[in-house]
Amino acid sequence: MNLEEIKKISVIGSGTMGPGMAQVFAQHRYQVQLWSRSKRTLERARSVIRTNLETLVEHDLLKASEINTIEGHISFTNSLEDAARDANLLTESIIEDRGEKRKIFHQLEQICSKNTIFTSNTSYLNIFELMPEARLPNILITHWFAPPHILPLVEVVRGPKSSDDTVKVVLDLLGKVGKIPVVMEKFVPGFAINRILRILGRETFFLLDNGYITAEQLDLAVKASIAPRMMLLGLVQRYDFTGLDLSAKNLQNKAFLEAPIDNEPKSLFSRVKKGHLGVKTGKGFYDYSDKTLEETLKERDSYLLKIFKNTDFCLKEIVGTWNKEQ
Repeated sequence: MNLEEIKKISVIGSGTMGPGMAQVFAQHRYQVQLWSRSKRTLERARSVIRTNLETLVEHDLLKASEINTIEGHISFTNSLEDAARDANLLTESIIEDRGEKRKIFHQLEQICSKNTIFTSNTSYLNIFELMPEARLPNILITHWFAPPHILPLVEVVRGPKSSDDTVKVVLDLLGKVGKIPVVMEKFVPGFAINRILRILGRETFFLLDNGYITAEQLDLAVKASIAPRMMLLGLVQRYDFTGLDLSAKNLQNKAFLEAPIDNEPKSLFSRVKKGHLGVKTGKGFYDYSDKTLEETLKERDSYLLKIFKNTDFCLKEIVGTWNKEQ
């Protein structure tokens, strides 16, 4: 299959990520089927997509006259067969549960054409162990980031039997819809970004749980230092500007207090036990109860769009060239 043959895309799952992913494809004139078991979830997805599109209009990234056309490219269905039957490409974004994903992949195996390309938006799971053997050449992990209609990165993870043709078509498609795909040549749990976030989380909760700094002050410190610098230098190139000799010496500093491995940090689990799960419940480390979920998401998206308008060049420009010497 080539890019020109992709006409219909199915998004299986309408929770946190599905609506934004469907919206991205629809904005680029693909016919999209968005599926969920729950009618209530689909109705919420419809509302989220409308709010997302209105926010883009407010930031002059879309014309108001285009909203109805884009929405017209998305069909909402509770029928898995209707969603997937004629799909050229399918992206799965259901709950992070091995059993549920295995079950739905085997259902889709019976519905989809033998040429259908399968992708999964899993954050951690080894999808290649859950997929029917015959489908392995045509499946990749495509891990999007929230909010998917704004953040450009998609981690594309090859499986042991993923074909080069499948990789090329998926990369071409993601590029066409304005995403920046980064290829991981083989599977590792968490891929690249979630592995880095896990380490950042360990340090974050270590500092909070031991009273070294408050959540507000820590967030301010990050936004006033490493966040803007990271936009230009990323993680690896930062070492060049620090100096590799100094970086090596810092790693050998025996006085540095390493955060212990603690997979049940108090500051996180105490909130979970109280039902304070973040934006979706109105409270987490911060309080969002004065706004509806849609209003809070819109506020976040508006600020993110302002950031990307001013930092888009960072995704295209680099200081120096890559040095392959080791």
